[in-house]
Amino acid sequence: MAGVRVVVTINFPNGEVADQAVAGMVEANAPIREREGAVQYEVLRSAENPGKVVLMEHWASRELYDKHWTKQMAGGPPDLDPSWEPSIEFYNYQEYAIDDDGVWIAADPADRNSTIRWK
Repeated sequence: MAGVRVVVTINFPNGEVADQAVAGMVEANAPIREREGAVQYEVLRSAENPGKVVLMEHWASRELYDKHWTKQMAGGPPDLDPSWEPSIEFYNYQEYAIDDDGVWIAADPADRNSTIRWK
């Protein structure tokens, strides 16, 4: 399934602040999982840095993510302290399969505008 992945990284000052923030995120963002186009929504904690939190989202399309984000921002932007160094990255999501010749091709024929050759 093609789509977009969204990775949000927040570096809280310590694990205690991160614990409080994650508890609030899990509760406040539970309805997001039910939105149209939401494939995955996870809150991850670093095993090595207790203050580092990563939100991993997978949306069926960029358009559906944009629709979600517009709704999310209707109440105003999240209150994030700049010292937490919040960042957001977008990744196009595409599944690949290996054909009989050992060539990686997009699993969905509609997405076959790219191939990966390792030869």
